[in-house]
Amino acid sequence: MKTEKKPIQDSLYTLSQLVKRNLKLFFVDKAGVFFSMLAPLIVLLLYVLFLSDLQVNSVIGAVPEGIPLSKKAIQAYVDSWMIAGVLSITCITVSLGANTIMVADKTKGVLDDFISSPVKRWVITASYFLYNYITTIIISTITLIICLAYLALSGGWHLSITDVLFTFTTILLSALSATLITVFISGFIRTEAALSGLIGIISAVIGFFIGAYMPMSIMPKALQYIASLLPGTYSAGLFRNYLMTGALNNFGQGMPKEVVDTLADIFSMRINLFGKNAGKGIMYIFLSASVFIFSLLSYFISFKKKSK
Repeated sequence: MKTEKKPIQDSLYTLSQLVKRNLKLFFVDKAGVFFSMLAPLIVLLLYVLFLSDLQVNSVIGAVPEGIPLSKKAIQAYVDSWMIAGVLSITCITVSLGANTIMVADKTKGVLDDFISSPVKRWVITASYFLYNYITTIIISTITLIICLAYLALSGGWHLSITDVLFTFTTILLSALSATLITVFISGFIRTEAALSGLIGIISAVIGFFIGAYMPMSIMPKALQYIASLLPGTYSAGLFRNYLMTGALNNFGQGMPKEVVDTLADIFSMRINLFGKNAGKGIMYIFLSASVFIFSLLSYFISFKKKSK
């Protein structure tokens, strides 16, 4: 004799089916998946082809005369900086792009059908979030593997297993923060055209604001202060700490500590938080705070809609 499913079990089963449905819709579009990965990899390619020498020269200019330099060691350092930027951009842009499924459901009336069905509203909301989070982790992890392969093949590998594991952990936290923020914002967007416009704008500017395209240290102070309010800035900072520390230690052998610290500050391994240097602990706090804040905001918005 079969026993009736408990309500929570029924809701979790429905949630898993909706997540699978959203994942299938996203990954069946091979072109969409390809272009989701293409944007950050284009940034890496442009850097390798055009910007690499510029960054190497900027490091050489920051080191006092008389200190012996290895161009290969400098190259590994700036390569690691750029890869950190690529990963931080990927978490944001992939998560934002994944919201096309949710917005398309609104446009086509699918979401209204879901809401009018016996499915609980929190299950519908959670399905979009979980699908987005899983998608962001998958594509960001593939991007990480490609970037690490580039480091290894170019001779710039100065990472330990711990560095790689903490980099992946940072992807998990960064993707969580990005997903909560982008799903919350996309909840107010009604058309796919509007979302496409938003994706285009954010993809174009976010790299500058979080210091992925140029070191934050060369930005105007006002822009640095604005950047210090963005969770993506702290995501990029954590990636830099785990990807660049080994390269910096190799490059900075025999250098005075103040020179090594200056190089770390120039390439934003510490974030300028209103005139104070924020280390890894503060970065984790800010990213975790963004997760907490946008979890609450999403809950209150969902509760408000439910009460209507």
